[in-house]
Formats: sequence, structure tokens, C-alpha cells
Amino acid sequence: MKTKLVLIGIGVIAHGTICAQTPQVIRVKGGTEGVKAIPLSERYRYDQFREGKVLYQNGTAAAAQLNYNVLLGEMQFISPNGDTLTLMDDPIVRLIGINGPTSQQDLFMYDPAKGYMEIVADNNGLRLGVKQGLKTVKNEKRGGYDQSSGASAITNYQYNATGNTSIAKLDTKGDLLLIKDKTYFIIDQNNRSYPVNKASVLKVFSKHREQVTAYLENEAIDFRQENDLKKLLKFCSELL
Repeated sequence: MKTKLVLIGIGVIAHGTICAQTPQVIRVKGGTEGVKAIPLSERYRYDQFREGKVLYQNGTAAAAQLNYNVLLGEMQFISPNGDTLTLMDDPIVRLIGINGPTSQQDLFMYDPAKGYMEIVADNNGLRLGVKQGLKTVKNEKRGGYDQSSGASAITNYQYNATGNTSIAKLDTKGDLLLIKDKTYFIIDQNNRSYPVNKASVLKVFSKHREQVTAYLENEAIDFRQENDLKKLLKFCSELL
């Protein structure tokens, strides 16, 4: 059952960073049951729940032990009796700050349509956000003696998130291969977010289209690389 956080105080939320990781394949054995098939370390942003604060749109705030569930796309917290619960979006969440592995505090923005995005760069109110998730890459067919044959094909999601913080098993034929996936967004000064690609960048900075187009051509920006996107955001922010 989803439960709201009890409001216990207001805190200052600072900007943080996220470390880039090489995609790692996660194998889910066919016939395994639900979320337990995926290693705990792969389900969450952090290796453990961490101290954090939630700031709501109505100005109230709350503190709790928090962690982002990558598999479900949900922000979760530990209740006073030790249960793992999902943070409700009513009242609407504005920002969440979580104490990172080092001294910095990681900042998450909530978008009702896109969910939670971790802010990885901020230049004059222009921010770069990243949404993490798990993506199906292929499904291995069963061979003789109920073993995975190694033959693969692109497939649809075999597991999906349900409303009660669990994973529904849709298909048990063969092993399921997953990778951690990142989608980047530009967040403008009015908190509107756009998936990062050439078209959206030119739209957000339409008043400086010529300069931005020249920069993209000269710098050969890779829209899949976080460092390239940070450079692009910094350049664009200096045009404002």
C-alpha cells in the first residue's frame, strides 16, 4: 500500500552529479518469479537507502530515507516501521535531494508526465536531467533440456511495473536480457523538459538557432554522451 511521507521539516537541496556507467547486461533466468530475479544492486540508484528531503509544490517538505527504484521508475522511502513504500505524487513533488555516496547531495526533479529526472548539470537555470530505467535488449529461446539456446531476437518488454510495487511475469520462455538505460532531457527555466536531440535543442534555443546549429556542426556533439551534453548546455546557456 502506498503511503504519504509525514512532513517533518524543510531542508536545503543542492545540486549533484551522477557517474556515467558502461551498460551492463543483466540476465533474468526464464521461469524466475518477479522482481527477485533482478539483483538488488541493479534495481536501485543507490546501494542503500539514504537520507534525503522532499520539497512539494505547495511549499511543504519532508525528510526520510530515500532511494530511486530504477526498475519501477519510482521514488521509495523507508517508513517508521521499516517497510519500503512508494512516495505518492499528491501533493505534487517539486524536488528531491538525496545525500550521495560522497559529500554532495543529488537532486531529482519530478515531472508528472516523465517521472523523476536526476539533475546532472545546471547553467543559469538551464538544467540537464537524466531518467534511468531498465531496457529489454533480447530474449533467449529455450533449447533442449530446458536450457537457453543462445539464439536471440529483439523482443518487447517481458516484465512490466504494476501499481503495487512489484513486477508482473509476462513470459517465461527463455532468459531475459536487460541493460540500464538513460534518457536525457533539457529542462528550461520554466521547468519544461524536452528529450535531448537536435530538433529539441533548436526549439528551446530558437532565438539563437544559427549559433547553436554552427556549434553542433563544429563540435560533433554525441547526444548519447553525458559530457557532450553538458558542454552543449553550457554553450547554450551563455547565449541567453
